[in-house]
Parts: sequence; C-alpha cells; structure tokens
Amino acid sequence: MNKASQNTSKISQSTHKSIKALCSQSPFLIINTPCGVGKYKFNRIGYNNKDEIVLEYILVNDPRYTNNNIIKHNIGQYYYLSAIQVLYAFNCMASS
Repeated sequence: MNKASQNTSKISQSTHKSIKALCSQSPFLIINTPCGVGKYKFNRIGYNNKDEIVLEYILVNDPRYTNNNIIKHNIGQYYYLSAIQVLYAFNCMASS
C-alpha cells in the first residue's frame, strides 16, 4: 500500500469512528420521508460501491408518528443516509 493510500485509509477510519460516536450519542432522527414522517434509530455504518460511508437507520414503532405502516409498506424498515446528510441533520438540530 502506498503512502497516499495509507493516509486515506487512516482518515477514513477516523471519520468512521467519529460519525459512529456521534450517532451512538444521539441515535434518533425524525425523518420526513416521501411517505410521511417517521422516527428512526441509528443501526449501523456501511459503505456503498464508491467506498463512501452510508449510515443505516431503522424505523422505530412510536405511536406519536402515525405513518409507520405506510412507510414500512412503501419504503421498508430501513433508511440510508450519507455521512454528509447525517452531519447536516445534526447541524440543523444543534442550530435550533
């Protein structure tokens, strides 16, 4: 592995750990999906086919959010966000 690849790998691992720590501290997001608003909980981190970080959230059964059945039927139980989308959501929550 060349030096540039090693540095990229170290940055990727550091980013992965930082985002995982952030999501573990605040695991819930309220997401406005095309099928309605649902409450989601952080489930795990993965990578897409471009080696970009993807965060998996799972739909939580919360009676305050009445669109769960519609969301599950049309979208499924999981919702995937890029690291940038998650950081943007946390930035918006911090600003409010």
